[in-house]
Amino acid sequence: MRPSTSGQDSRVPSHQAAAPAGDASTPRQRADLATRLRRHVQTLEGVRHPAATPARHRAARDYVAAELRALGLVVELAPFAFRGRTYHNVVGVLPGRDPLRPRLLVGAHFDSTAHTPGADDNASGVAALIECARQVLPHAPAAGVEFVGFDLEELQTITGTYRVGSRALARARRAAGDRLSGALILEMVGYRDPTPGSQIVPPFLGIDVPREGNFLAAVGDGRSRQLLERFVAGARAAAPELPIVPYRTRLRGWLLPLTRLSDNASFWDARYPSLMLTDTAFLRNPHYHQSSDTSAMLDFDFMANVTVATAGAVVQIAAPATT
Repeated sequence: MRPSTSGQDSRVPSHQAAAPAGDASTPRQRADLATRLRRHVQTLEGVRHPAATPARHRAARDYVAAELRALGLVVELAPFAFRGRTYHNVVGVLPGRDPLRPRLLVGAHFDSTAHTPGADDNASGVAALIECARQVLPHAPAAGVEFVGFDLEELQTITGTYRVGSRALARARRAAGDRLSGALILEMVGYRDPTPGSQIVPPFLGIDVPREGNFLAAVGDGRSRQLLERFVAGARAAAPELPIVPYRTRLRGWLLPLTRLSDNASFWDARYPSLMLTDTAFLRNPHYHQSSDTSAMLDFDFMANVTVATAGAVVQIAAPATT
């Protein structure tokens, strides 16, 4: 399948996914996982913006739906309105064995800016989302898990409107009284640079952060303490070779606004626990929102570790409660 980084190419083909492979625990399984992640990213790569490339934008949505449906999930396109038009989040549901347990949500946005092919931002998160679903499915968790592709995360207006799709979904869930154990948001998870000094560290974080860009950051707010602890424990058990840096911000991220730049903030604002799982975007990746944000810049072995870690955490969080 030939990738395209052209904003004018609206072809984002779908295909039949392989049967669920379970945990990627052997070197061969991990290599196969990296290959599938690369395929997803290269298929999605290219401008996916509702105004600049509407056909390709819709095709990206349909690709996410087709991939989740091919895994056996029940998939719906959940509509929301923005500026007089209807858009859709893609919601794939893995029902839990215990319908009384709150569901866990795993999400990633599939749109891009109008001027970037968006490989790391955020085809990488979508690829990890799809493959996380593949790994979680055979475990038949007690709690239901929703795998959601969000639309319109990127800036939509000059006045600063963004995170539109996730805001609509989070507000709808809160209005309906839906119980969620939390939301795990995959936001740029494919860029790794082990060079000393490659990682920018904001001042006054209050924690030690490596100066090499080789870790996954897991960012929660005050409401997300337990979710963050459970994610880190499950992720480290599943992928002990992946460095994870947990961080908990305050006041729903308003003291450190860069923690609010992705869909996690929509759930914080709706009073749900949520984590942003990220390679830290522009704090590490020099190709952020540039035409050079292509699959050639990504580390798919790193992305495979992130996927395994996330799937392991999801299985643990959605597992039966211990007695």
